[in-house]
Amino acid sequence: MIKKLAFISLLTSVGLYADIAGGEISVGMFSHSPSGHASYSEPYTGLGVGTSADLEETLHWKSNENMFLKAYIEHPVPLFPNVKFGYTQLSQEGEGEVGNDFVWGSIHIPTLGNITNSFDTRKYDVTLYYELLDNWIEADAGITLGYIDGNINLTALSGFNPLSSHTESTDFSLLIPTLYGKTRFNIPNTNLSLQFEGDIISYSDTTFYNYELSARYTFSIGLGIEAGYKALHLESDDLADGLTVNMDFNGPYAALLWDF
Repeated sequence: MIKKLAFISLLTSVGLYADIAGGEISVGMFSHSPSGHASYSEPYTGLGVGTSADLEETLHWKSNENMFLKAYIEHPVPLFPNVKFGYTQLSQEGEGEVGNDFVWGSIHIPTLGNITNSFDTRKYDVTLYYELLDNWIEADAGITLGYIDGNINLTALSGFNPLSSHTESTDFSLLIPTLYGKTRFNIPNTNLSLQFEGDIISYSDTTFYNYELSARYTFSIGLGIEAGYKALHLESDDLADGLTVNMDFNGPYAALLWDF
């Protein structure tokens, strides 16, 4: 009899957990336009400080599209935080003319020349957060631990000093904690909602923020669509020795989601 009661109690608790626990998975595309500047200096080349290269005018970056993923896991266990996982990719390519006395690491173009370059970075996130409100207004707050890694490559095609290098490839990485927050307004008697989500940190030689403003429609089976505006800012001297960046990527995004 005791075993039967224990078994029934286990089934009841599992059923209760299934009713309360849940999550969300979303996959989206981010159409971003770059702005800002970057420079790369190597102290032993004798070329001095690298040129502060405008991302659009000097490196010739343009609008591009990249994918991002998000997954939320929520549970009913008291005091234990919920978990969010995130992945974001950003990539750019450019080719064109640069002005006089262009310096990038060991590359020196004393007069007019041409360059080609590429930039590829990925950001991996793990967020621990708590639900502060859970009704027609939802609010979450927590802490994100993010890891950024990538590569920036630049090659001089013409005009470079024959005594200097003609290509530089720089790997970079950064472990970065941020404060996280999300607020959602569920419009009563509809399947529509408005949402703000973001994270931010500023310390020493690094400032980072990332936010989304969006609207979503969720169907009865939990599938939904989301669209809005996304912005990402990274300003840092800590990515790699000699590399300094002050970059913004802004633009619209759209995503498919499953709320379960």
